[in-house]
Amino acid sequence: MSSMLIRNLSMGAWVLFFALACQSRPSTVGPELRKRAVQELQQGMEKQEQWVKVHAAEYKLWLDYTDGVLETFLLEEEKWDQLSPYRIGVWRVLAQADPASRDSYIQKILRAFEDRNGPDRVHAAESLAKLGESLGDLSPELTREVVEGPVNSLYVYTLWSTLQGSDTAAAREQLLDLALNPERDEIIRLQAAFALRSEGGFSATSWEKVARAGLQEPQGSLPSVYLLSAALIHAPEEDRNSPILGEVKNALRDLKEAPSKGVRMEIAQALGTAGSPEDLPALVALFENENPLMPEAEVPGEDLQAGVNADVRAAAAYGILMLDRRQEYSLAWADWFVVAAYLAGMVGVGYYFSRKNKSERDYYLGGGKMNPVAVGLSLFATLLSSLSYLSYPGEIVKYGPVIFSGVLVFPLVYYVVGWFLIPRFMKLRVTSAYEILEINLGVSIRVLATFFFLSLRFLWMGTIIFITVHTAILAIFGVDPSYTLIISILLMGITIFYTTLGGLKAVVFTDVIQSGVLMGGAILTLLVVTFSFGSLSAWFPSEWLAHWGELQLGVDARERLTIGNALLTTFVWYLASSGSDQMSIQRFLATENARTARKTFGVSLLTTFVVQILLGLVGLAVLAYFTAFPHFLAPGETVTTHADQLFPKFIRVGLPVGISGLVAAGILAAAMSSLSSGLNSTSSVISEDLIKRFTRKSRAPQKQMAAVRNLSLFVGVFALLLSLLISKVEGNLYDVIVKVVNLFVSPLFVLFFLALFVPFATGRATFLAGLGSVAIAVAIAFFKFLGIEVLFILPVSLGVGVLLGTILSFLDVRLLGNTETMEKRSRESAIFKGFGESDKSARADTGKRTGM
Repeated sequence: MSSMLIRNLSMGAWVLFFALACQSRPSTVGPELRKRAVQELQQGMEKQEQWVKVHAAEYKLWLDYTDGVLETFLLEEEKWDQLSPYRIGVWRVLAQADPASRDSYIQKILRAFEDRNGPDRVHAAESLAKLGESLGDLSPELTREVVEGPVNSLYVYTLWSTLQGSDTAAAREQLLDLALNPERDEIIRLQAAFALRSEGGFSATSWEKVARAGLQEPQGSLPSVYLLSAALIHAPEEDRNSPILGEVKNALRDLKEAPSKGVRMEIAQALGTAGSPEDLPALVALFENENPLMPEAEVPGEDLQAGVNADVRAAAAYGILMLDRRQEYSLAWADWFVVAAYLAGMVGVGYYFSRKNKSERDYYLGGGKMNPVAVGLSLFATLLSSLSYLSYPGEIVKYGPVIFSGVLVFPLVYYVVGWFLIPRFMKLRVTSAYEILEINLGVSIRVLATFFFLSLRFLWMGTIIFITVHTAILAIFGVDPSYTLIISILLMGITIFYTTLGGLKAVVFTDVIQSGVLMGGAILTLLVVTFSFGSLSAWFPSEWLAHWGELQLGVDARERLTIGNALLTTFVWYLASSGSDQMSIQRFLATENARTARKTFGVSLLTTFVVQILLGLVGLAVLAYFTAFPHFLAPGETVTTHADQLFPKFIRVGLPVGISGLVAAGILAAAMSSLSSGLNSTSSVISEDLIKRFTRKSRAPQKQMAAVRNLSLFVGVFALLLSLLISKVEGNLYDVIVKVVNLFVSPLFVLFFLALFVPFATGRATFLAGLGSVAIAVAIAFFKFLGIEVLFILPVSLGVGVLLGTILSFLDVRLLGNTETMEKRSRESAIFKGFGESDKSARADTGKRTGM
């Protein structure tokens, strides 16, 4: 009876979950209206004439509906290259549609401005201002001549363009005086107000002056509508609910039937840019052309009423789509429930395994007999942290799939690590990997390695916390950034709790679960995108995208990424991480022998291969999704400028209710998986390489467990504090990871390489080689040494370190006569081990005979 009840409850829970998953998120603008608005802009660009075409194309570009704009206006340029002033509008569109050729079009517009007797000077100055170019920088002498001359349209637009330069306060005050002065010509006031609306930057006092001036102007006058628009768009945050702003918005709404095309277009843009969902009916009324305009007095030279009203409809379509883009999406209660249940489960796991740890060996190595498949999945989850989970899709969005070609080198990685590194580690059953360095090269090298490792892992954990919170949690959950510290403390606190309770067993167990969640989240994303497009082929790119740059095959340290660079960097990273990182070596030593350790590494590589391919596909999927549905991007966001935020944003807006929470839990899983491994391995190194070295007190097993738990707590708190400093590092996610997290990866492996593979390596030469490797890594990362790209930090710092250590060791032995080489120390250590730990006198005798 009870089992049947449990089955029924479980089935009911799944039915409820999938019912929630089938729900759609509410939207201010419905799909049908959105589709019609996009079609209106497309038709305006294709079928209308001249400036209506320009406006429609610019609206498309500003909304990221870029399809067809470049092709259409290249044809317009070929056809109308000599037509004034329309050619200026054509060049302005092309400067925005073709970033690679932007400078050439800017120069064409600039030449039109510099032609004192040309017909296009005013339009050229206006276009340069709209494009964000400063005439004060492009043509300083001519600009000075204009702004010291008569106040006319050329004067206003030239002055506006100088707001893009360094000294803007004086120009803004001049424009403000022109816009607010009722004695000035109406057209001059209109143009000045339009410039202020476009740029903003008001003080609280200036904003109130603009708002009140707009309200006091005669209703429907051209200066009034632009002053009101400027007041609405640039209202200070503290005045968003003020009575005066309410008056401004009402005054704009009342003008939706004004007999002026310019007024109607400005109202549509203002309400779309800074309005609220309540303004949608006014925008729809403009879009539906409920009160058509007559063109006689409005647009001299145009004899088609359709063209005049098409301009208004295009502006209304833009306003509707802008309002759509400004909608805020949030997670449903079902999403929060999934995340909360997951976090509670992690705490439960820690409590369960805390009862099974009886000694330090249980805590740090899981007793030394853990399942190799489980340990392999744990190693994968550790190395593929939330940094990778978030940065890989962003990397492929912005730079293409080149970085993922690195998986082709995995067979070579498996062979080198499995047959050259793992057997050497398994010969020495140590708790800390850095005991190997002391055996072969002395205490100083072990201490240096400990410093490298701790620096690496503290920076790594701090970066995980920072990026997980700032890039994922704030974006997915829509939490106010002021709660960042509280969220970071909560994330780290839960991780510390279950890690310090359960030790490596808890880490491995949760890593296995989290591996499944990670892969499941990626697969769910691919399924949802495929369903949205109707098929896999519909979103998979059929050609190399232009913004990815040129595909290059060879190895070039001065290129950010080539196929050769990706292969080399991937090989060096896995070699260095597997051959020097306590987190990797710790998992090898947690298995029974070299064969099972090799199996562990193979499972890790295979799983990483699958998930990297999945994450690469996720990057392509979200790129296609937001390219096709740019209304989910906030104003000002594009797929290239906000590449790192696309995957977290898709989790919030693209996945069904309930599934969003599951994938969000996957990202938390990735973060906590890596943090838990970092806590365990870092506290292990501190305990074995620092505390036990400098303190000789023995502890009972119970006190040992309390000590290591307290140590893990200290490590977690320190990493949390360090995360507050990561925001100072510049670059996108992938660059930050390489600069900060990978800074010590190669230098650390330099020490192990010399200790394991260079028989004549000496301690002091290795010490200098390690420092030299760090120095070159820092020089490349933060000072662009020799123009070497940051993604080449790993191979260059490894090569420099190994070469420097080898040469210095050779000179140390041959010229300085140093006999304390790796080969000699390793041989003597083997002799000591033959006597056993308890045979003190034999060890002493041997020490005398060997001169130690």
